[in-house]
Amino acid sequence: MEYAKLGCTNMEVSRVCLGTVFRSEGDEQSCIALISRAIDLGCNFIDCANVYRDGLSEQFVAKVLQGRRDQLLITTKVGARTREGTNCGGLSRDTILRDVEDSLKRLQTDYIDLYLCHFPDQDTPLEETLRAMDDLVRQGKIRYPGCSNFPPWELSESLRVSDRAHLARFVCNQVLYSLLNRGIEDELIPMCGRESVAITTYAPTAIGLLTGHYRYGEAPLGGSPWELGPYNYRAAMTRQTDQVIQLLTYIANEHGNSPAQVAIRWCLMKPHVASVIVGADTIKHLEEDVGAVDCKLSAEEVARLDTVSASMRMSIRKDAVHGYNPAETWP
Repeated sequence: MEYAKLGCTNMEVSRVCLGTVFRSEGDEQSCIALISRAIDLGCNFIDCANVYRDGLSEQFVAKVLQGRRDQLLITTKVGARTREGTNCGGLSRDTILRDVEDSLKRLQTDYIDLYLCHFPDQDTPLEETLRAMDDLVRQGKIRYPGCSNFPPWELSESLRVSDRAHLARFVCNQVLYSLLNRGIEDELIPMCGRESVAITTYAPTAIGLLTGHYRYGEAPLGGSPWELGPYNYRAAMTRQTDQVIQLLTYIANEHGNSPAQVAIRWCLMKPHVASVIVGADTIKHLEEDVGAVDCKLSAEEVARLDTVSASMRMSIRKDAVHGYNPAETWP
């Protein structure tokens, strides 16, 4: 495993971070076994959120924390809607102070290493959110605050508010990034470099599109969300997407790696990316993803991948509620 310093903090995080969304909704035993295997492979960085599996993911992580809390760095999040009704989500002071206690209880710990604002909240003043996070730092309930899915302008404004009011700054931004969506390179990566804000990324294989199992004009993998929905397969699997996949597969074969490993390694080689979050649901896939740290790409290969994917800004649509229709024609 490789490790990197997380921005301006004193935390050394594994370059591969285990995400605990567990979309396949495995049982408790299999999820705990997966987390334990990730730790055995050198992952000291575990990412969860209060909404993952309605809080169950935090409880699964708690089972693994016992006896080795000081060895692990735990991220969880606040801000996504946790249930229907009013005052259930967002980044108000009341929500943050209430939800952090719930997360601490589910995680069975007295502190969270990295507490992230899951999404921007346009209904709450930034200073209210940042003062609440600063209070949690002062109380010792969180070590560092961070954010997720914040656009460059909003992250920049957050940092300015923190500096003016002498509040704890966001130390990282967790964002979507892959060969098929390079939007963060336009402004976010340079800005984070200037501000010493770490970047952690998720969906490095674009929900499996970059695993080598999907090609233009062919039906999606059976049982996948691209076949069952709601993800719109035809909108995502364009001819340009296929060109990226072709080159990715070729380079993977040249190295004896999988396309997924090359896709993850490409992300890890980008400036200011401290760690890539993988959402493996099986130990086999986890071991494959962690193997990306041993994948060696040449500067020429990275440049070729950069060129073929340069204009990619793919937005994954969730409007295929009835799944993939084989009767429809390809554009």
